[in-house]
Amino acid sequence: MSQLKPGFNNRPPFKSWLKASWLDIATQLLCLLIAELIYLLATPLMPRYFPLSNNIWSTSWGLQHGKPYLAEYITTLVSAIISFAVPFLVMGAIGLWWVRDFWESNAAIMGLGYALATATLFQSFIKWFIGGLRPHFLAVCVPLNPPPLPALGAKVKEAQMSFPSGHSSAAFAGFGFLALYLNSKLKVVGRKPDGGRVLEGDGGTQGFYTPRGKEGGEEGRAGAAGDGRTRHWKVVVWVLPWLLAFLISASKVRDCWHHPIDVLFGSLVGIVFAHLAYWCAFRGVYDGRVNHVPRH
Repeated sequence: MSQLKPGFNNRPPFKSWLKASWLDIATQLLCLLIAELIYLLATPLMPRYFPLSNNIWSTSWGLQHGKPYLAEYITTLVSAIISFAVPFLVMGAIGLWWVRDFWESNAAIMGLGYALATATLFQSFIKWFIGGLRPHFLAVCVPLNPPPLPALGAKVKEAQMSFPSGHSSAAFAGFGFLALYLNSKLKVVGRKPDGGRVLEGDGGTQGFYTPRGKEGGEEGRAGAAGDGRTRHWKVVVWVLPWLLAFLISASKVRDCWHHPIDVLFGSLVGIVFAHLAYWCAFRGVYDGRVNHVPRH
């Protein structure tokens, strides 16, 4: 029954944790605050030029930017919550019920914050400096018949910040980090632990793959250290976060809020910062001997 009770074997006093982590938390919050201020207050820096004629809607440019203005399938707020909450809950559950190492779980949650906060700030600056016209730009701007509605000014501003996709960068930063974390437990891709030898962390347990403990068992030795095989269920579990990130990103093309290139670049931003954040939080990314061991 004790195995069903959540908890950590090495939880430090709250003051000790706060002393070690406050700067990272403050930096993440500062990144998010700057990104939010850019979104709310900043106007696009570079002017947007586009052809203007009576038949603009039938031109190739008009077809590209003349999509209808639709409600978002997944709003910015919902996307941000999902991209953080789902990885947080999954990694938290693994930490509380399986790994039970406080500092490994702390590194995972902090790393998730690194990925999301940095990717959000990065893409916000690109939107501000570069940006781009959304697929529904003409439906909002109506250049040949400007509507006398001051409230549309905010929509026109928003319609000029298509590149890159913030939904995509957040989704791939959050769920990409989760996939890397799951890989450290399942050993799906990357270097396998040599002969079942792994570098011990502070807590002594290595999650789903524990060659010297009961959690690893015969399946762990056969699947990761013996014949090199990886069980299919592990591949499916590892792929699921990438699938969720892809679905969130692709929805922005489907609801006419982003061009495919916006989604592609935003996804790349998220993937890059997911890997960078994981490398900052753990001693390896794809090296199965150390990618479960926190750096501090």
